[in-house]
Amino acid sequence: MRNRAILIVAIIVAFAAPAYAQSSGEITQADVDAAREERNRRALALAETTAQFEQAVADEEFSKERIAHLEVAIAELEADIADRQVLARDLVRNRYMSGGTSGTERLFAVSRFEDLPIQSEYYEIMSARDHETLRGLQVAEELHHDRQAEMVATLAEQEALVADIVVLRDEILAALESADAEYSEIAVAFQVQEEERRRREEEERLRREAEARAAAEAAAAAATSTTTVAPSSGVTTTTAPAATTTTSGATTTTSTTVPTTPSPVVTDGKTCPINAATSFSDTWGAPRSGGRTHKGVDMMAARGAPIVAIESGVVTRTSNSSLGGLSIYLTGASGSRYYYAHLDAIASGVGSGTQVSVGDYLGENGSTGNAPDWLPHLHFQYAPAGSDWVNPYPLVRALC
Repeated sequence: MRNRAILIVAIIVAFAAPAYAQSSGEITQADVDAAREERNRRALALAETTAQFEQAVADEEFSKERIAHLEVAIAELEADIADRQVLARDLVRNRYMSGGTSGTERLFAVSRFEDLPIQSEYYEIMSARDHETLRGLQVAEELHHDRQAEMVATLAEQEALVADIVVLRDEILAALESADAEYSEIAVAFQVQEEERRRREEEERLRREAEARAAAEAAAAAATSTTTVAPSSGVTTTTAPAATTTTSGATTTTSTTVPTTPSPVVTDGKTCPINAATSFSDTWGAPRSGGRTHKGVDMMAARGAPIVAIESGVVTRTSNSSLGGLSIYLTGASGSRYYYAHLDAIASGVGSGTQVSVGDYLGENGSTGNAPDWLPHLHFQYAPAGSDWVNPYPLVRALC
């Protein structure tokens, strides 16, 4: 592929040195932000490769469509040639029966028109219709030859495209998985660290409350203690204070669930529909096989990457079709509509009428429907409130 070596070197250089340095000891929010920026930078560096990949995929689709058309055309030509050969043999047979025996027997031993050893004397006795019959056979055979050559060339082109697609796909997915793993490592560690800090703070709060209650109870008991004086005997008897039992607050055990993915980053009430490293290009309106045009953006990410609610709203329906595969339709609180397609799985409990908050888990990135099974990606569509579908690229570019 053109510029392949240059492109690979550029990607390696772009990924070689992280733009952030994690502080030693405690992880800070700044460390997480820097790691996320690095992940986004690495994903953005794949833009050219992703554009080449998507073009190769589209070209391969068109080549498959062309091959299917050629197969039909070749089959039709072969049937037409067979019919025309019958007509040509009948023509020669009739001319032989009506005279002109010189060399005519040679006509019955050939299988193609261009092999017929017809001499000028045969042309002289042929009518215009006879010439048209033989010329039609010749044209059909020439066209058949051209279509077969075109088929060979198209098959070779498709094979080359498939090879390019495999190389590009592997480069993109490997880079995304690497970038996502590095970010997730620090982001998840930060979440665990912060959850542990909150747990300790909660335990300390409960301890202080228990100590304060114990002190208050002790003070109240001391204030209500009494001294009893005996009558005229002059003997004073002091009654000891009643024994005080202090009950501390119930022991609280905080169970911490260790997160496996970072929390989505919300900006102005919205978040990226894929909570993972993703790469995509602007293919809105690009031609597709069957005369279709692309009505969304294809967001490549690792298989199983979390698909999340781009904004708070309600799931209007889910579906499983031959085109979109496992799909989710979401209407946001803003009135905007969103369409998620090709998921490998939809989250348990997500269905028509499900209320979701921004960043809620909806399912897994995948390749169901008419997506190639070797290409996990999210087909994402966006329609602003009161509008039809529009190009979602600017929206997801700003969020992801």
